[in-house]
Amino acid sequence: MSTTAVTPHRPVYQSPWLASAIFLFWLTYYASLLFPGLGGMLNAGDSAKFQTLGHTQILVHGPGYPFVLMIGAVVRALDLPFEPWRVMTIALASLPGAVANTVAFLIAGRLTRSALFGVAAAALLGSAGLMAVQSTEAEVYPLALAFILSIVFALILFVETKRPFYFLLACALYALSFGNHLMMIMLAPVGLAVMATHHRVLLRPRVLLAVLALLIVGASQYLYLAWVTQSPSTAYSEYLPLPPTTSELIDYIAGTYFGDLYGSGLQSLQTASVLFGTLHRAHPIVSLPIMGIGLLAFAIGWRRRDDAWVGLALVLGTALAFLPFMIWYGAYDIQAFHLPVLGPLLVGAIAAIGWWIARWPRLRPWLGALLLAIGMLRAGHMALYLNDREPDFAGLVETLNVVVAQAPVERPVVSMSYGLRMATLYHELLGEAPQPATYRVTWRTEEAVSDQETVGGIVIPTDGDQMMRWIQHRNPHLTCRTHPIQQPEPVIWPAYGFVCSPEEASAETLGD
Repeated sequence: MSTTAVTPHRPVYQSPWLASAIFLFWLTYYASLLFPGLGGMLNAGDSAKFQTLGHTQILVHGPGYPFVLMIGAVVRALDLPFEPWRVMTIALASLPGAVANTVAFLIAGRLTRSALFGVAAAALLGSAGLMAVQSTEAEVYPLALAFILSIVFALILFVETKRPFYFLLACALYALSFGNHLMMIMLAPVGLAVMATHHRVLLRPRVLLAVLALLIVGASQYLYLAWVTQSPSTAYSEYLPLPPTTSELIDYIAGTYFGDLYGSGLQSLQTASVLFGTLHRAHPIVSLPIMGIGLLAFAIGWRRRDDAWVGLALVLGTALAFLPFMIWYGAYDIQAFHLPVLGPLLVGAIAAIGWWIARWPRLRPWLGALLLAIGMLRAGHMALYLNDREPDFAGLVETLNVVVAQAPVERPVVSMSYGLRMATLYHELLGEAPQPATYRVTWRTEEAVSDQETVGGIVIPTDGDQMMRWIQHRNPHLTCRTHPIQQPEPVIWPAYGFVCSPEEASAETLGD
């Protein structure tokens, strides 16, 4: 009598084919709905600056983002036959966004033992307002969320299996994530809690040495950043002199020039109010109820704690771990910071609902289908919204050609708003911006004019003669005169020319 070995089937919620399909769907969705050109809705200047990495090695703002610089190096090496801004946006935002949604499927599917709730979690996260916008604009936060959810998933696997490999995998991802954003320090309490509750497995010399080695490897990304600061091929730095001293590099990584934001969020309820608005607008009307019901299901379910409940605690605890940073840091206008709270909170809530409703097997598929339908309807709505966005800097090079040609001096200093300066940088490093001219963001113009006896240039867009008053205040020996700049209609970026020299100007001239 012969016997045939039976190979157990992999559950659908663990299917690599379904996970791959989810990844490809969201990658296609985001890549086909990119912001049309340089910049973006949430932070046009930073997005244009990150997009510049698609064709030229530069330094971005602190803390330096060495992992992002390496992504830029890969994009430049590939030299794909597409616009550099497009390739960089997909690599930095769309690809990590699709990864984050896929990991959301894996987390929710594993905790609920339901592929339907896993797909629903991916749909609701992927279509959330902030997530959809961020995954179609060049910013670092979809990548941060991809790291966060991947780390949490690895910790969930460790808690279920007690295999140190998964904890070390989480540590490897965690160490790597510091090259993207230093806010990842907020996730440390979650990992420490796992170590404390599993100390018999993890507090062993071999495991601890492996964790230490991984953290050292992750920190070594900043050696790459130091190399970039010393490389002659680095074409631009906004805040850091090239090449910098060691102390200058440390200040740059620490972001000391953002020091006035540290702790300022505690001075009012504005940061909490803006965060609440982000959670509400993720899926208008329904996102807050979903999160509330999920938190309630998690709280009620503590009496029948199992591995899935512990996994839910990890996911929801991750959202809680990042909450103090969101409240403490006073960047009220940068809603992109909110993804590390929105993502885990939404995924954890959906998983908690799916875990709790399992006691009613007839109702469960209907509820899962409802959540999935909400996510897909929101995805359709967001597709229309994203597709209607207008470019920020269309016709910029043509405008610069007209404006710079009317400069009152041969080598003008062009003072620009931050977003316009970063978009100009993109074209300048491609050799498309008119020369000779020195382009500066408004608050950096002083560096370009302080040592000159006669200063001339252009202010774009106009600032009500504020630049003239500022130059004369800092340089009392100079008198400034303005010159009109003519542009064809419609005028997108009004501009005026100026000359500041020791010569005295008449009151009539100063009033021009």
